[in-house]
Amino acid sequence: MRVRLLGPVEAVVGGVPVSISGLRRRAVLAVLALHGEGIAGTSWLIEAVWGERAGGVSSNTLQSHVSSLRRVLGDRNAIVARSPGYLLDLGPGATDVTEARQLVERGERCADPAESAATLRAALALWRDRALIDVGGVTWLDEQAAGLERLRTRAQLGLIRARLALGEHAELEPDLERLALARPFDEQVHAQLMFALYRTGRQADALGVYRRLRTALVDNLGIDPNQRLRDLEIAILRQDPVLDQSALAVRLLAGCSP
Repeated sequence: MRVRLLGPVEAVVGGVPVSISGLRRRAVLAVLALHGEGIAGTSWLIEAVWGERAGGVSSNTLQSHVSSLRRVLGDRNAIVARSPGYLLDLGPGATDVTEARQLVERGERCADPAESAATLRAALALWRDRALIDVGGVTWLDEQAAGLERLRTRAQLGLIRARLALGEHAELEPDLERLALARPFDEQVHAQLMFALYRTGRQADALGVYRRLRTALVDNLGIDPNQRLRDLEIAILRQDPVLDQSALAVRLLAGCSP
């Protein structure tokens, strides 16, 4: 049995995806799954799922949702009543979130860029849509969804770094252009785009990316690009030979994050 949260909330029972009806029922399952191996206290669980409406929700209402979820999961022991609340007991690694976190951390640690790229691709493949997309409006889960989207971004940027180290500069240019537009103040994305453009013979365009970013940062945030990014601009201006060594240059790019 498995619970999937990187997209709509659903259970996988016997290898078959099973959708969960009802916003609050999905939210109960999602909160229990994200809470991990610890016991979620009844009062806290009601607060997390119902938010401002929690004052009018009884423990019997929560128990009713838990009973329905047990039927859907086909296993009464999947959600255990244990003082002071409930525990989702599916065993280690039984959510796609747990697997994604492990894969992202492993991919970021890999010294071999090919292995890193494969691992991070596997992590990103777990996202079916925006995390927790069908339980929006539940404050606690909205906060968790934002964190999971940050994890997704980490995986995307890590994959780009690995692919740059593999020399896939030209193939990455369109994706980096889109990311730079979507994240106009993200120094790491712009550094990666500058590097990719430079390595494909577009030195002037790479420097243009730096100028646009500097203008955006100064005009909107009142700050200059960080030192690593300024060093990258100088290296591009000088056509520094270090930029011809993909793996070394990509390690330098990692320091361009805010």
